[in-house]
Amino acid sequence: MPDSNEYLRLVGEAHRKRFGQYFTPPQVADFMVEWASRSGLKSMFDPAFGLGAFHGSAARLGITKFGGCEVDSRILQSWNNGRNGSAGLVEHTDYLLSWNRRPDNIVCNPPYMRFQRFANRKEVGQAFEKNLSLRLPGYTNSASAFLLKSLSELNGSGRLAYIMPLEFLNTGYGRIVKERLISGRHLRAVISIQCEKEVFPDATTSAGIILYDAARTFSHVDFHVLSSIGRLREVLKSKPANRVPASSLDPQSKWLARFSPGEILAHDDGFVPLSFYGRFHRGIATGANQFFVLRPSQAKDLKLSSRELLPCVTKCNQVQKPFFAGTDYAELVRRDQPVILFSANAAKASRAARAYIESGESAGYHLRYLTRMRRPWYKTEERRPSPLLVGVFSRNGYKVVRNTSNVITLTCFHGFQPNLFGGDYIDKIFLFLLSKRGREIVSGSKRQYGDGLEKFEPGDMNRAPAPCADFLDAIDLRSVEDAMACVKSAGALPQQMEATFETLG
Repeated sequence: MPDSNEYLRLVGEAHRKRFGQYFTPPQVADFMVEWASRSGLKSMFDPAFGLGAFHGSAARLGITKFGGCEVDSRILQSWNNGRNGSAGLVEHTDYLLSWNRRPDNIVCNPPYMRFQRFANRKEVGQAFEKNLSLRLPGYTNSASAFLLKSLSELNGSGRLAYIMPLEFLNTGYGRIVKERLISGRHLRAVISIQCEKEVFPDATTSAGIILYDAARTFSHVDFHVLSSIGRLREVLKSKPANRVPASSLDPQSKWLARFSPGEILAHDDGFVPLSFYGRFHRGIATGANQFFVLRPSQAKDLKLSSRELLPCVTKCNQVQKPFFAGTDYAELVRRDQPVILFSANAAKASRAARAYIESGESAGYHLRYLTRMRRPWYKTEERRPSPLLVGVFSRNGYKVVRNTSNVITLTCFHGFQPNLFGGDYIDKIFLFLLSKRGREIVSGSKRQYGDGLEKFEPGDMNRAPAPCADFLDAIDLRSVEDAMACVKSAGALPQQMEATFETLG
């Protein structure tokens, strides 16, 4: 296998990213090839050949029948140099446009890029409709498209091993992929790689290994967590984080929770979706924060009217405590932080506002993607202040805030608006979200990326499990008042309230 560092030196980082190339470490390639070879069939196929990591592993195992595809001529040239007679085993073609193979075994580290970045996404979409009667959702990534195609072409007696991002397990477009994986009950295991920096040092998304055996059926699917690459060889012999009956795997649900033992689902006894009490909505997306977000001193200098300015939390780090009140916002104003949102009414814009709008148009802000979709372009979305806020991104557990101020937020926070029924439960829901047990339960709905980065979408939060009303009703108001006072003073729940939520599940 050619050296990946030498290849990157020759082609540059931009070329690698253009083709979504992340190179497979030898230990991972050896594990995948060895597992796939146990099908008993003698040949191996790699749909995204790259620098030949799987070919090298196959050669070390004595597997001589090996084929592959590669769309990037430059990486193919790097591999072909000096290969003499073996160079022709790799086809220079786009795997997603080359159909009707029937490989014995498939091993692959597919390219990773969003479907919108496919140079030939129209042709790829048409090929999937023609060959699989399948319309690829617009947010499908290339890795998921590769997997869908390989599952359709694998020899009925062969095995498939894929290393790829696992975000599809928790996304809408992933439903189709999960449907294909569980059809026929051939999915053996899914391995979540928690040591992603050992495997893909420069990746920004979670990764895992899919193991699929077309010749066997399995009553259960094992969900393993790999904490160190050195433990990969033994991972299938160890106790899985979760062993899930194949019959209970729902392609509509989020599977990342399956890597946590004893995960809670919203339809379990004693739980309801958070949407039972209200709904989370994303914060305001301006499309041009440089224009819309102002410091108090800037608003003053521009002589803008107060009716054209909204109090707004614009960055997650502007909220440091679990409570945010009007006095906290006033302190941000005193420190001249960027906490004012410009939002003018077209019919009633002041002279100062019109001048500021003209300056924005001179700078081209009205031509941004979001702004050019609005009429007028400078009228921002309308939001009400939300009594509960949850941070969108986190690395050490999500941020939850009880908001009693009149501020709105940008997209750094999702805001919860209770329904008529949920208004009475706001404080109790806040305490649940803040508790250790609540975090364990709700975190099953997150989307996990590389380097420990986690993300929630509003829909993730709305579907997340929450205690049913009977459970919350049983928590007396005096305990709630004491807990809220403790959070205000110490920033954490008292042990008594933690113990209350520990009884969940």
